[in-house]
Amino acid sequence: MKNKLYREYSLKLIRRCSSVARCVIFCLLFSLLFSPAAFAQDFSSLDSDLQQLENLINDTLVSTEEQQKLLDNLKSSLNASGILIASYENIIKEQENLLQELQTQLSEMSETYKMRSSLSARSAQSSKFWRNFTLIAIPVTAVISGIIGYAVGR
Repeated sequence: MKNKLYREYSLKLIRRCSSVARCVIFCLLFSLLFSPAAFAQDFSSLDSDLQQLENLINDTLVSTEEQQKLLDNLKSSLNASGILIASYENIIKEQENLLQELQTQLSEMSETYKMRSSLSARSAQSSKFWRNFTLIAIPVTAVISGIIGYAVGR
């Protein structure tokens, strides 16, 4: 509607004015008519820029949500790993306690072995003594008994 009014008004002016004035008026009207088109073009590029910005924001939001899901998964994975590590630490502590008990039992067994070994060495020495004594004492006793029996029998 504005364009129609401009055209009618410009035609009336053109008829009344001289040729120079006509050129000035024509340029003025031309600039007035094409200004909205230039603004419309700017607005359409602005609209496309806004659409691109909106798409970028949506992509960023989607990416942020995916990253948040990944972070949540990582947290749950870390929690599960922490629980496993705690259970492994408990198992290791129990094994250390068992190893200490085994070391204590091994020390006690070692002491028992040393004691039995020393007793065995004494027994071996005693046995050697009595064996040697018996090997010497039996013939000596036989000789002494023979001499006593010969002396008594004479």
